[in-house]
Amino acid sequence: MFLWLLESIIFLPWNCLLWAARYYTFEVKTKRKGVVETYLDAHNIKNTQVHATTSDGYTLTMQKLGVDGGQLVFFLHGMFESSAMTLAHGLESLPIKLAQDGYCVYLGNVRGNMYGLKNSNLSPWSSEFWNFSVRDHALKDFPAMLNLIRSETDKKITVIGQSQGALVSMMGLSNSPNLNKYVNLLALLSPALVLRIPTNPLVKLVFTLPPSYFGSPLFFSFVSITQLFIPDFVANIFAFKALEISGMSLLPLDREGAGEVMSSTPSGYLTTDSMRFYVEVLEKGEEFFRDKKGELGGFDVGKVDVPVGLWIGEEDVVIDTEKTVKLLKDEMGNSLVYVKVLEGYGHTDSWYSKDSIERLGGDVKRVIDERRSLGRKNASRSGSRSRSKSKSKSKSKSKSNSKRS
Repeated sequence: MFLWLLESIIFLPWNCLLWAARYYTFEVKTKRKGVVETYLDAHNIKNTQVHATTSDGYTLTMQKLGVDGGQLVFFLHGMFESSAMTLAHGLESLPIKLAQDGYCVYLGNVRGNMYGLKNSNLSPWSSEFWNFSVRDHALKDFPAMLNLIRSETDKKITVIGQSQGALVSMMGLSNSPNLNKYVNLLALLSPALVLRIPTNPLVKLVFTLPPSYFGSPLFFSFVSITQLFIPDFVANIFAFKALEISGMSLLPLDREGAGEVMSSTPSGYLTTDSMRFYVEVLEKGEEFFRDKKGELGGFDVGKVDVPVGLWIGEEDVVIDTEKTVKLLKDEMGNSLVYVKVLEGYGHTDSWYSKDSIERLGGDVKRVIDERRSLGRKNASRSGSRSRSKSKSKSKSKSKSNSKRS
């Protein structure tokens, strides 16, 4: 009893910060119109909300933009983020470019961020609501969103995952083989697969803190409380500086574009179980992703049976670039259809740097366009074969009838 009281007194300031941060996220951020919808509406970009429900009752709000009936593209964000980060380049962002070019684009969100704070049985104020990890994103959130998208059309889906979103997409497809047939391309942007043992002091601090302290009170409370009292443009200066100091970003940042949506980060926080998951991934390395028998608590990337494209930074401080490329080449074989190692890129340069608008975004769009063209050609050939068979059957029937007569 004495120890419990002592611990409560010691951690009282952190717990107060945590509850204040939760209030800001749950009652302030989510009660106003979402940052994604606000931005799209302000620029007269047609968009609608769609809602996916997971097997355990979480409601995940997604944004849909572009052309109904167009080729489908599904974006999934990274750690601490929401779909807002897919618009980090403003009107030059890849989702908007694709929507303008006739694609039907869905922006996904996982449980626990500002678009995933509803559950049919649990309140986000309860601790039970937060009893989930990255595994739940992969095994429950990802299938729920993908099934919602495919329920609206019979077209195949291009999945674009950023960092944790790429990891979640890979795990989701590996553990649900029946979903692979609905995907025509999986684009991995700086995928959080084989993690690098951190050397940067700031990144190292994150992984050496006990998971329970980092997972909730420390990072989430500090940043959210900062956002509560400091204007967005001032908070953004600190956020960009943190990316530079940590080595996450090495190139000039798109401060204007990213500044529009940076106030939405962190959008929910990394749970204790999720932090433990990443510590486990770091410790087990490549073997976590070669877990063919399920003995390590990992998964088998070789079960992902879709064409995969990889875009990864050469100087990523979070991901071991060389080992990640080797892992995918060894395990995926011909399914790995495209690899681009981006010279001079850090981890977040893939979506925050000015350079990535064309160098990465333009290249990803080119590959997606090629897959769309290939799909149209295959559909055209299939249609031609069907018509040809139909004509042959018709001629044979006609000859048969003439012989009888």
